[in-house]
Amino acid sequence: MGSLIELAAWALIESGKSGGTRAATGRMTAAALCAGLGAVLALAVLGCAAVALWNYALPSLGAVGAPLVVAAALSVVALILALASRSIPRRRRPGPGYAMAPQLLLSEAGRLFGEHKAAVLLAALIAGMATASGRRKP
Repeated sequence: MGSLIELAAWALIESGKSGGTRAATGRMTAAALCAGLGAVLALAVLGCAAVALWNYALPSLGAVGAPLVVAAALSVVALILALASRSIPRRRRPGPGYAMAPQLLLSEAGRLFGEHKAAVLLAALIAGMATASGRRKP
């Protein structure tokens, strides 16, 4: 019972440190916007590099050779990205041993709730109070 109260107190302290869910949502939105802008700028960099390669190869290779060199360079980049995306491990299907895990967890959670109802309800009350106090406007 003491560990559940400690867990609820820890959750209360951590929610106070993060500044509430609204601040965390704002930070995540800002991070997503920065990542999107970074992706757009990376595409612009790739385009500028292609134009620079084109202009560099144009005098020596002519009007036909320069686009072929740029296309070859972009094909190499696309091939590298395709190989990198294939090397990312795919989500594996859980084996037959994992099928019982959710049932065991639910039965264990039900047993623990039955033994420690007061502590669980107190933890839920503290978590609700922490969430509600984080949403108040000063």
